[in-house]
Amino acid sequence: MSIHSILSEARNNGEILKIKYHGGSQPGTVRLISTISVSEDKVIARCLNSNTVKTFIIGKIELCRNNNHDDDIKWAPTKKSLVKYENLAAFCDLRRSELESLGWHVNSDANFVSLHRRFKNGKPLKGSDVSLHYEEFICDGFVDIDGRLREEHTRKHPRPWMVRTTGMHGGGYARLETATDVFMEQAKLLSPKNT
Repeated sequence: MSIHSILSEARNNGEILKIKYHGGSQPGTVRLISTISVSEDKVIARCLNSNTVKTFIIGKIELCRNNNHDDDIKWAPTKKSLVKYENLAAFCDLRRSELESLGWHVNSDANFVSLHRRFKNGKPLKGSDVSLHYEEFICDGFVDIDGRLREEHTRKHPRPWMVRTTGMHGGGYARLETATDVFMEQAKLLSPKNT
């Protein structure tokens, strides 16, 4: 089984993997990772050593044969890494004050939350810097001979929770907990108070 397949399978079943990463600022470091998304050559995962979401190049990952979580990794989380939320409204209720303390104007409804910077006069900008929303269905489309857009093959979206940020390609997640985790990371990273 290829590394790519193992990473994809770990994403689907929530397995934590032990890897040696031959890249980054500390090449050869053994890490525990929880896979969030996998592309052709990269994987986005929560590094449990630092409790942060990182991008790893698949070609620089070596899977450790012994997947036991022994003493070569010292991880003591300062907070619960995945908080369970009943729905998006519950997430907003629990995290709104934290988001506002980061300098964001928070706009939300039952299936959507977005974070906006403010003008000097305090009014929020229309465009959001970070957003999280739910897309229940996905549809394949094509342009017919007449130049009209046609939709075909509508189906349930396998990763309906979408996180989008300014300057970053959006990502889809199967679980609300994973999506809110990435959303909060981006909210902190892009916080208006950081600029």
